[in-house]
Amino acid sequence: MNLNRSNHKLYVLVSLFVLALVNCATVETPNRLRKEIDLQGHRGARGLKPENTWPAFEEAIRYKMVTLELDTVLTKDKRIVIHHDSDTNPVICQNVDGSPIQKKSLYDLTLAELQALDCGSKQNPSFPKQIPVPGTKLLSLEEFFELVQKHEKKSKEVYEFNIETKFPDDGSAPDSLVKEHTEKLIQIIENYKVVDRTTIQSFDLRTLTVSKQKNSKIKTSALFVPTYFQGFLMTIGFGNGYRESILTNAKEKQADIISPYFLYVTPKFVKTSHDKGMMVIPWTVNSEKEMNRLISCGVDGIISDYPDMLDKVVRKKN
Repeated sequence: MNLNRSNHKLYVLVSLFVLALVNCATVETPNRLRKEIDLQGHRGARGLKPENTWPAFEEAIRYKMVTLELDTVLTKDKRIVIHHDSDTNPVICQNVDGSPIQKKSLYDLTLAELQALDCGSKQNPSFPKQIPVPGTKLLSLEEFFELVQKHEKKSKEVYEFNIETKFPDDGSAPDSLVKEHTEKLIQIIENYKVVDRTTIQSFDLRTLTVSKQKNSKIKTSALFVPTYFQGFLMTIGFGNGYRESILTNAKEKQADIISPYFLYVTPKFVKTSHDKGMMVIPWTVNSEKEMNRLISCGVDGIISDYPDMLDKVVRKKN
């Protein structure tokens, strides 16, 4: 999940007003559809270690996250790599000799070419607490599952997975690409026998349709982010129409979960979603105050860049 950086700053400012307008603790809390809150480490633990890498997933495991959240892109040689953008990101990756890389489409690069990059030495400037791990390589989805299963065997713990399909931001992905990516993703999920503990999520709701057609046992999650104007309307109490529209869209796609940017979440939004049989798991929640507000709203899970904070807040409240 991601927001335009300039818009993100505005969302952070206006979200302060949301807390004053929507105090979930003053109304009846909707009953959760999950027995326990689903704690999800965003891109592993983006606020603490290099995003979407094994060190980040280890950090999420360290803080007892229920679910490991990750992004996937299809490469030139039709492999699924764990990476957020459909282009290489010079902000967080470099060549192994330390020289900068150029932005380039992952659809023009093989998995081997991507794994030749160092995506752990550069600290993401947006996350000052993030600790670099020099020499960290990108993972294929198969490598990720191998590492998780190795850890599960040793620790006797079991994790859930929330896997996002990523496509170009301009909406140019053809139906064939969405279908191919989703079907390959499902094949790997089936091969590693994790169907019952995996969710496939996407902003591109075509993914959800393909997933339900291919294997209806895999849960799906509909991701939504407001435009700046829509977000502004919600902060001043006039966004109910848009909230209703995304609930309708998610239900039409047979989503099991609706995963909105946290500004959407009100008690009424959660109750309506639950009445439609959909869980609510908002993203990306990086403040203790907002985590507490959302828990009071009755959300079924929370996605955060800071598993340490999420662990502290949720388990303390419980």
